Amino acid sequence: MPDRLSQEIIIAMVGPVGSGVTTAAEFIRKTLTQEFEYTVPGIIRPADFILAEMHRVSMEPPPKKPLGTYITTLQDAGNRLREKFHGDYLAEKVVEAIVKLRSDLGGASDKADQIPGRRAYIIDSLKNKDELDLLRRLYGKTLFLFGVFAPDDMRKMRLIDKDVADEDEAKKIINRDRGEPLTFGQMTRSVFTESDFFICNDTKVDELERKLRRYIDLVFDVGVHTPTQAESAMHEANSAAVNSACMSRQVGASIVSRNGELIAVGYNDVPKFKGGLYREDNRHVLDLDSMKPAFLDKDHRCYKWGKGVCHNETRRNNIVDKIAEKIKQSKLVGSRISVADIKAAIAGSPVESLIEFSRSIHAEMEAILSVAREGRHSIVGSTLYTTTYPCHNCARHIVAAGISTVVYIEPYDKSLAIELHNDSIAETKSSDKSHVVFHQFDGVSPRIYFELFKLKGARKSAGRAVKPAPKSALPVFRMQLDGISEYESLVLFGLEEKEKAVAVLE
Repeated sequence: MPDRLSQEIIIAMVGPVGSGVTTAAEFIRKTLTQEFEYTVPGIIRPADFILAEMHRVSMEPPPKKPLGTYITTLQDAGNRLREKFHGDYLAEKVVEAIVKLRSDLGGASDKADQIPGRRAYIIDSLKNKDELDLLRRLYGKTLFLFGVFAPDDMRKMRLIDKDVADEDEAKKIINRDRGEPLTFGQMTRSVFTESDFFICNDTKVDELERKLRRYIDLVFDVGVHTPTQAESAMHEANSAAVNSACMSRQVGASIVSRNGELIAVGYNDVPKFKGGLYREDNRHVLDLDSMKPAFLDKDHRCYKWGKGVCHNETRRNNIVDKIAEKIKQSKLVGSRISVADIKAAIAGSPVESLIEFSRSIHAEMEAILSVAREGRHSIVGSTLYTTTYPCHNCARHIVAAGISTVVYIEPYDKSLAIELHNDSIAETKSSDKSHVVFHQFDGVSPRIYFELFKLKGARKSAGRAVKPAPKSALPVFRMQLDGISEYESLVLFGLEEKEKAVAVLE
């Protein structure tokens, strides 16, 4: 069986327009080729498939200038192709390209079975969650997702420098790329948050290359690399999140003091009497007054309390119901307009963003309060790491607590933190001593943290440090060769049938 393990890796890139995704992809290709002796047959670009297939949605390839028009036309065509052939259509075309490249490189037998070899395929870049889901189902952990980002102002200037017509058009492209409401639209942000590696590209190229080389070393377990403070703290936050029984989402947070010491973790859930939150094993607790074991016969978390409903959603829906009924009773609308019609018209309004009625305390608040319960640390000047961007309720607590920096992974569209507190909160990667700085996480994702950093083999031989050679190093994640070609064939069969069916209709 060990002889039938793949050495292939798939590297997919994701990042907002103007972040430097292509620059990062080219460096990875060069490093794998020159230092790890991998064969990398060019870079697979889904944009090329859009150009080649846009005739299927009655569109013609646009001229490359002006760049703004070119990008928006490709975005439109990509959306229409996904709508016509499903959201993972471009990923299916990527699989088709990988199969052909492998065959051309002699990596497949006459029976289409894979032959072991040092091959890598780089995809620049994914834009839709369905694309990522298909590739991960097919290639498992041998697919590594690199998320590249940069501040909006910097990305805008990069687009302008590339001859985008003007500043307004650059801003429009950036906003659209971030996440369209369309089911088959650009969903860069939702794909980005699933990254295995997050790379902030806001400094010199040398710094970008240093980060990328460290991540490649981790993929092949080359050298000794340990987590950064940010990576460890985000791992703690992510680990705390799984304690949450919240029916909406699991969020975790951790706080690191100004001296670099982990002083608190928190997760979102219902608070319990005498402090803290409910959890799986807290039916038996210690009575702090008598210092004797006490027994709690109830678990009052939302999923099993008060009819097991989400109270925030229930109350929010009740507000919509009452508004619709009031409008109907006021006779401001005609008799043919029903309460259901009014509710449908209200759908998508800011009412759906109300978060005030939840029974759960948020992860950031619980982390802050846990420090207060113990009373052993100062929180002033600390850094809070959270798996999700703080809501505006948490934001004001963060400011009041004296926290200086907040680092997050997932966005939270309902948050009004900046709108309500831009006097004290700023979104930037640089140092700002007059605001609490909120910025995107930069480092190894918690999703593969333990598997990449745990010890996998001897670090020394005959008393000396082992220095593994990149040219013979194997990927940390490998999969059985037998069977993968079969799954690829199924994907390609579905793709062929889909395209045939549409061609008949046309």
